[in-house]
Amino acid sequence: MPKSHVAEIEIRKITRDYAAELSVLLNSEPHDYSRYFIPFSYDEATITKLLSDAKMDLYFGVFIAGRLAGYYMLRGFDAGYEIPSYGVWIAGKYSGFGIAKMTLFHAVSVCRLNGVSKLMLKVHPENTGAKHIYTSSGFVFSHLDERIGHEVYYKELGS
Repeated sequence: MPKSHVAEIEIRKITRDYAAELSVLLNSEPHDYSRYFIPFSYDEATITKLLSDAKMDLYFGVFIAGRLAGYYMLRGFDAGYEIPSYGVWIAGKYSGFGIAKMTLFHAVSVCRLNGVSKLMLKVHPENTGAKHIYTSSGFVFSHLDERIGHEVYYKELGS
C-alpha cells in the first residue's frame, strides 16, 4: 500500500560544506557494507580537502527528503584525464530502490552535456549487483586493474 507522502529525491552538486555530513554518512554503515568501494578515506579532513581541491572533478549528493543519502562522483578531470571515472555510494537503507542506477543516468547526461564521449568505472569482481547494473547500462569490460584488483569498464556516450 502506498505511503501518504512521496519521498523527494534530488541530485545536486556538493561542495566542502557537505564534508562533515558525508563523512558521518559514509562512516555510519558497517565496514562490510562499503568493502567494494574504496575511493578515499572517509574522514572529514580527507573529504574536505577532496571537495575543496575539486576544480573540474564533480561530486553530486543524493538527497532524499532533504537529507544526504549518498553521493556520486565524476573524477579524473583534475588529474588531466579526458575520460572521467564514475563512482557511487548510497546508504544501505536506500539500497535496492534504483538510486545508484539513477545517478548513473544522471552522470551520463552530465558527461554528454559537457562533451565527454566516454565514461569509465571500476568495480570489484565480486560486486555482482553493481556489475549487472553497469553491463545492462552499456558498459563493456576492458581489463583488470592489477593495482587494486578491480575490473575496468567503459561506456561510449556518443553525441
